[in-house]
Amino acid sequence: MELLGVIGNPIAHSLSPVMHQAALAAAGKQGIYLAFLVKPEDLGQAVRGAKALGFTGLNVTIPFKQQVLPYLDALTPEAESIQSVNTIAFTGGRIVGHSTDGIGFAAAAEHELGYDFTGKTVLVIGAGGAARAIVAQLLSQQCRVYVTNRTEARAFTLLDLAGKDPARLTVVPMQPQNLESIMAQVDAVVNTTPVGMKQQAAQPELPIPAELLLPQHLVIDIIYNPKQTLFLELARQKGCRTQNGVGMLVWQAVKAWEFWWGITPPAQVMYQAVEDALKASLR
Repeated sequence: MELLGVIGNPIAHSLSPVMHQAALAAAGKQGIYLAFLVKPEDLGQAVRGAKALGFTGLNVTIPFKQQVLPYLDALTPEAESIQSVNTIAFTGGRIVGHSTDGIGFAAAAEHELGYDFTGKTVLVIGAGGAARAIVAQLLSQQCRVYVTNRTEARAFTLLDLAGKDPARLTVVPMQPQNLESIMAQVDAVVNTTPVGMKQQAAQPELPIPAELLLPQHLVIDIIYNPKQTLFLELARQKGCRTQNGVGMLVWQAVKAWEFWWGITPPAQVMYQAVEDALKASLR
């Protein structure tokens, strides 16, 4: 019996259990995948407890993708380079951290939209663990990347990702006048923040003003619940091509399976499970 789960705070919105459980059944693997609400002060105990209980692996979501690092024995090169983890494997008595966010993000755009980020200019909103993974992936594809974040100092912590080519990564203050000056150059806008999640629906917010969007932009919001955030809805009204976070959710999970077991799960089954769960949540 494979024991798996996802840790985060909040976590009630997560569709990872539904998605992974469907994939386990379709692949003929005996296993259970659960969501665990973890308090920040209990993070280390949660990770060590999963190891003690014989878990195969964990996924890690907001806000723990960087906070979890001290509790790991080793990092893969991908996780080491960005200092962020969304997937953990318990193997050979060790706790090994990995990141599938960046490659999952790119795979979703490729498989759903036929979109190749190579050489594009991209504005990334946010500076957390997912943002680090996505920025690193974009830089690996020779993109010109702008980063903006409400806490500007945190955005500057991403500059180390540029390595020997710092000119390809720039922090832009979030004030509209600063962002407006770059929007004509931008091919894609990516929201990596939780602004717009279902829990916040009573007080709708936008990661950046929709007035800044142009019809030429591909607008991606990595939030998947709701499927269409206010940000994506307003982007569509502006004539932008849009993508929600369902694809990234599925493809980062596909890559997690490849890390845990070296096998590729049935992505279409995972998509269907997520879509069904999202429809059920609207009833």
